[in-house]
Amino acid sequence: MFLSIETKIMENIKEIANLIIKNGNEKETVKLFQEIFTPDEISVISKRWRILSMLAKGETQRKIAEKLNVSLCKITRGSKILKNKKSVVYRYFMKENNDEINNNA
Repeated sequence: MFLSIETKIMENIKEIANLIIKNGNEKETVKLFQEIFTPDEISVISKRWRILSMLAKGETQRKIAEKLNVSLCKITRGSKILKNKKSVVYRYFMKENNDEINNNA
């Protein structure tokens, strides 16, 4: 039973991902998020992204926990993602860092 729930969840996630890809428009994607997520859900997603961004910029976990008022467990999860060189998030921030370095050269 759990497997069928997981399968359906993944089908839904893939459908949403495809909608975002087909959309290809930042303004419409933001509008989509506002339509399908509650303000609290958007806040959680935003905070998780901010944690990842701060970690990628070299902020310490304790400093992030203090600034964002979150547990070290949430930050550690983000840190593990950024250590995985195969993760989408890792590749995104590495590209961003390389672009920033190239733009400042």
